[in-house]
Amino acid sequence: MTLIPEIKAYSRENNPYVKMFENGYTLKNFKELLKVAKENKFGVVAINARHKSIVEATLEAAWQEKSPVIVEIAESEQSYCAMEPERLGEIMEELIAKMLNKYNYSVPVALHMDHVQKDISLIDRAVKSGFSSVEADFSKFPLNENIEKSKEVVQKLHPLGVSVELEEGEIGSTSALVDPDIDSNIENYYTKVEDAKELAAQCRPDALAIFVGNGHGKYLKEPKIGIERIREIAQAVQEYDCPIVLHGGSYLSNDVFNAAIDAGVAKINYATAVSDIMFDNLPADLIKEMEEKGKELNKPLRKVLYLFLDKLEQLDDSVWQKTINAMVSHIRDVMKNGFRSSGMAGKYQ
Repeated sequence: MTLIPEIKAYSRENNPYVKMFENGYTLKNFKELLKVAKENKFGVVAINARHKSIVEATLEAAWQEKSPVIVEIAESEQSYCAMEPERLGEIMEELIAKMLNKYNYSVPVALHMDHVQKDISLIDRAVKSGFSSVEADFSKFPLNENIEKSKEVVQKLHPLGVSVELEEGEIGSTSALVDPDIDSNIENYYTKVEDAKELAAQCRPDALAIFVGNGHGKYLKEPKIGIERIREIAQAVQEYDCPIVLHGGSYLSNDVFNAAIDAGVAKINYATAVSDIMFDNLPADLIKEMEEKGKELNKPLRKVLYLFLDKLEQLDDSVWQKTINAMVSHIRDVMKNGFRSSGMAGKYQ
């Protein structure tokens, strides 16, 4: 059996790409961030950086709530959002410095590259751009291939202090969940306990994403989230110090969040609800133009975002402030009532 190295601290000593801020502040990896969440029964929200305003709103909410937070971007969305790892790394450097200067305290933050599936070069690019965590998502492959491919990533990144999230049980689109055959037998599609345990045992990831009825996007009907399966998997991988990740958190209820956290979830991905608020607060004529372009290209609104970056840049500051304020208000609410992470920054040293 190939030995998996323990993850090192995310520090300049171990990784030349770690960005240093005033008073020695650095980002955190998942081992540092989620261990505290797991021990104190709260969840850390991970919000997808589909636009710079979302990053700013996410960090503002985290600082105002004194809550840990994760900013992330997925392989599938970084191109249509024009948010490649290099650009997001620069934006984070700018906005973290802004938060540290604005507030007289710090909160724990991780920067994560999500769902790397096809373009493996994104892993190196993310590390060199100052990301503290990566998800190597090989869940489309059979378990044995998932394990072999995942091992390579963990072995490479752990010595750098970069955490690795893995996935077992493919998490697809919410549209698939309304398929009658899937909907009526959803439990049969849940991640298997024994498969999750084998992946954790062989690869020693720092977080494990699973499928329990969750999906990416806006749910078309009330999802059947398998809380008991979360609990079973969390218990099975507990000896490997592996927190559970729930993707597809948008529009789930606070009751579901609380139950999932109690069952063992420590990270919850939350993208669509926040970007929907951004779109809801942009000028109606611009949204109409974007929708028409989306219809022409047969793409949803978010996937034509990159075509309108210049027009978005030209919007008045008051529009952006209103938009950011609306997102901040929503994120603060779910941090407080859904993820129970408000005030938990004080739990970190």
